[in-house]
Amino acid sequence: MRKILCIVLAFIISSLSIITCVQAEENSNTNTNQDSLRQEQENLQNQINEANENLENVQEDLSENLQQVQKLDEKIASSQSELDELNKKITELQTSIDDVSSKLKVAEESYNSQKELLDNRLIEIYEEGEIKYLDVLLSSKNMSEFLSTYFLVTELVEYDNQLLEDMEKQKHEIELSKEKLDNEQEELATIKANQTKTAKIVENTKTVRENFIAKLSEEEKTIQAQIDEYNRQFDEINAEILALAMNGIDTKYIGGEFAWPVPGYTRITSKYGMRTHPITGVYKLHSGTDIGAPMGANFVAANDGIVVKAGYNGAYGNMVIIDHGGGIQTLYAHGSQIMVNVGDTVKKGETVVLKVGSTGYSTGAHAHFEVRINGVTTDPLPYITNGIVPGTSNQEGE
Repeated sequence: MRKILCIVLAFIISSLSIITCVQAEENSNTNTNQDSLRQEQENLQNQINEANENLENVQEDLSENLQQVQKLDEKIASSQSELDELNKKITELQTSIDDVSSKLKVAEESYNSQKELLDNRLIEIYEEGEIKYLDVLLSSKNMSEFLSTYFLVTELVEYDNQLLEDMEKQKHEIELSKEKLDNEQEELATIKANQTKTAKIVENTKTVRENFIAKLSEEEKTIQAQIDEYNRQFDEINAEILALAMNGIDTKYIGGEFAWPVPGYTRITSKYGMRTHPITGVYKLHSGTDIGAPMGANFVAANDGIVVKAGYNGAYGNMVIIDHGGGIQTLYAHGSQIMVNVGDTVKKGETVVLKVGSTGYSTGAHAHFEVRINGVTTDPLPYITNGIVPGTSNQEGE
């Protein structure tokens, strides 16, 4: 068993080295020989396949300590996700509080200015007495002057009334702003308390995890290292997908329903949702839908769009991501051959983006299909079977 684990670890390390080299060559935009790259990719996939088989064998009888580590990893991931969401809410609330405070300050300054003006007018009216307006009117020399003076007096009275109405309105708005500010500050205090609590949970869970890691045998530590590497690769690609979504096509969704992505093959082998991974034994989210299809079958674009990624990833194997606008993306993975390039325009149900395969972390030929909205996964089946249109109200309740 130790020998097998050593071989697996060697394969993983070798795989990472080759992936790093390939990525470095791609980023440098040099004229690398394509045949050589394909050969390296095939060698890498062969090594991953062999490592997958060996890892699957030793995963059949996980120890209690190793299972506990996986459960703690799941708890850490869940708590970290909750912590990230709390941090996001804190940032949004603080921005809102700053905005309300700024507007409140301006409103109060305007109110105080108008109040001072009104106070001066009231003092003036009091000192002059109510007879003042009548004296002004009666002192007119003729009818034309009388009407002109009457108009000015009327305007002045109307201005005073308007000033009172404006001040009352401003006073009401200030009260509402203060109420909103108090509520948001109270909510912020609650969220910060939850943030502190959740951060402590993450910290404590990581400490407990380290204690269980220390109890693992050398064989178990090797297995856990491989599982950690598997999770790291998925986290890495997810971060890249999120970045692609944030910088995707700056237009509305292209429109329309999705087409079935694997023509002629309809057997679902694994649905979207939580499951025990067939290779690592880790209980985690399966981010897409797997469709059973033979090696080399056509894997087509589910809708019109532009290819924003087409390449190899250690976890997804040969993969393609298509941007359909409006933050809607589809992902196609584990192909035996990539049929498109970044920047290509694809047509719904017509453009073959991949040939079905079993590259990356895969136990057999199948088509892995994902739908992502603003980089976040969602169940693909409603989009390709029930006529759900992304970005519309009929996708609620998925």
